[in-house]
Amino acid sequence: MALEYKVFQPKKCADEETWKVDLGAKVELFAELEKAGADRKDDLQLFLAEVVWSVVRNDLSIPHAVELISKTPVAVKEPLQRLFADALWVVGFAATEAPPRRESRDEFYQFVALLEKERVIPARLLALGLETEALPPAVCQIQTLKKKANQAKTKARYTITRYNLLREHSEGYARLVCLLERLASCSFEPAASPEQLAESERVLADDVVRLAGFGHLCPNRIIAMTLDVYETRLVERDASPL
Repeated sequence: MALEYKVFQPKKCADEETWKVDLGAKVELFAELEKAGADRKDDLQLFLAEVVWSVVRNDLSIPHAVELISKTPVAVKEPLQRLFADALWVVGFAATEAPPRRESRDEFYQFVALLEKERVIPARLLALGLETEALPPAVCQIQTLKKKANQAKTKARYTITRYNLLREHSEGYARLVCLLERLASCSFEPAASPEQLAESERVLADDVVRLAGFGHLCPNRIIAMTLDVYETRLVERDASPL
């Protein structure tokens, strides 16, 4: 089924003069869509997506498409670069995952590589915005990217955070002991009502959490001190539990 272009109308220009006229008209259309702001943001995104589709379908040559994008503010405005990266992701996913013909993938790879080479869109944004399989080797080595992604996932999942004792507030642990002792006993003179006890426990628990963040305290040490206080209370209640 033929693709029906709605905003961007590609033309195969036979000579350079015709292309320059068509290029000027398309740059003016892009400027008009950008100037409209949020009211025509969908049309702007569709314009960019249809530019990519026209390249993939060989309705517009790759050099002409790159020249068109380079004449727009996409190359100097990061929000537009992100919008263009989204359009590349949509079309690239279709072109690389289920291409109607092998040439579609090749055209997309060459287009993205030339965009990065001409510095229309940075390689970092392409690596972040596109699927791994949609990145051409000229922009980023897929195997290297997959390896680094797996390393980052492994490090985030299995690395145990080691807290720096010089960065921790040592007096925070003294305050922590006082809060844990009060939380463990919750004794009042005169005796408090159940509602007052519940509210006091909630406030003390929140204070412990705030103290951990403010004093950069190690969560493992906080749990260990909590268990120590709990064990001490058990021994005080029954010196010979066995």
